[in-house]
Amino acid sequence: MTKRYREPVEVTAGEPTAADPLQAPTEFRWRGGTYRILAVLGHWREDAAYWSGGGVEVPQRDLWRVEARNGTPNRGVYELVREAGAWRLDRVWD
Repeated sequence: MTKRYREPVEVTAGEPTAADPLQAPTEFRWRGGTYRILAVLGHWREDAAYWSGGGVEVPQRDLWRVEARNGTPNRGVYELVREAGAWRLDRVWD
């Protein structure tokens, strides 16, 4: 089950390299906590070309599903979205 938040977050991402040109996130800060990303579970890009013909205007955005924790032994799954240079936390899985 997921909960939707769509809240702005601060994200630290790696430097672009040939192996990682999209700068995968390495940690994020949300609601006073710092979450270290342990694994990237998935990454995909949505853009207007995907929705063409449907009459829907969708700006390009990158979505990252990550496993992270905030200093406790508990891990969680989070979905981060980068759109127009800004990051937000979109979903959290229970």
